[in-house]
Amino acid sequence: MYDEDYFKKLQFQYSLLLKMIDRESYPFYALALEKNLSEDEVEQVLLLCQELQKEYEEQCELGFVHHTPLLVHFVGMLPEKLNLEDTLSALKAQDLYSDLIEVLQKAVKRIEKE
Repeated sequence: MYDEDYFKKLQFQYSLLLKMIDRESYPFYALALEKNLSEDEVEQVLLLCQELQKEYEEQCELGFVHHTPLLVHFVGMLPEKLNLEDTLSALKAQDLYSDLIEVLQKAVKRIEKE
């Protein structure tokens, strides 16, 4: 079907496209490409954020101040290919789930201080 030269060409073209992507506008998608995430893995991260955003909003309504359990859940469900801080930074820079991501970043900083 496809020979090795064909796949090498695709890899090369992929690497060129990765260099062309607007990393400032789409940092999370660029990270997903760099880490070679599958469509399912990207969808998993975005669905996780959506779920945690709802939990965060519910916790705020109940008067929660610390949201460390959300961070623990996020870390536990994050694909192994992704680094926590890089992922949070990329999601925030792309303006995806900004409120949630900001809270998760604060939780990381609070844990690092302890």
